[in-house]
Amino acid sequence: MVTVGILSIVYWRRRSGTPEKFFFLGGCVWLLAVIPKYVMDLTVTTRLSWWLYNSFGLNWTLALLGVYLGVRTGLLECATTYLVIEKSDLGRASFDEVVAFGIGFGATEAIILGLPSLLQMVTYLVNPGMLELLTWRQYIEMIAQLNAPTWIVAAPIIERAFALFAHILSVLLIYASVRLGRPRLLLSAFVYKSVLDLPTAYFQ
Repeated sequence: MVTVGILSIVYWRRRSGTPEKFFFLGGCVWLLAVIPKYVMDLTVTTRLSWWLYNSFGLNWTLALLGVYLGVRTGLLECATTYLVIEKSDLGRASFDEVVAFGIGFGATEAIILGLPSLLQMVTYLVNPGMLELLTWRQYIEMIAQLNAPTWIVAAPIIERAFALFAHILSVLLIYASVRLGRPRLLLSAFVYKSVLDLPTAYFQ
């Protein structure tokens, strides 16, 4: 996952010659969009999940929570991206620069999501004695992960690559909405991202 993020930046930087600031700006916008989601997870989401479960049962909880998570992602990520593009020079940027912004957005997500697992793996490789501090359950889970089939190991990599392209497409739709003055393109980006996040509750 970390490699997907890093290689995408390196590839587009070399191919297009786009300055690093556009990748960096994309990463900053992702952080701005994620912070409210994190705060909501600490306050609203858990309470909402339990209320839905106690009121409607598991299946309806997963369905309704999926809608909530999808709309939340679509709204926060698209609104943040739209405001940055509209209020900054990015609204007049070239196609390559906007793609770099989208790559920075998606690559930052991939790197940050993959980093904890990478650091954990490096820690155990450098200091195998740390394994003795694990509980029996944690040890069994780790062994299961290490012995997982190749397709399971590859799944997060494929998912991040897909998500990266999804972020780029969303950014391009929002950019076109600002540049051409067509709100429907912004709405398309919102619906698109919301639908992509609908299965999140089931996956979790």
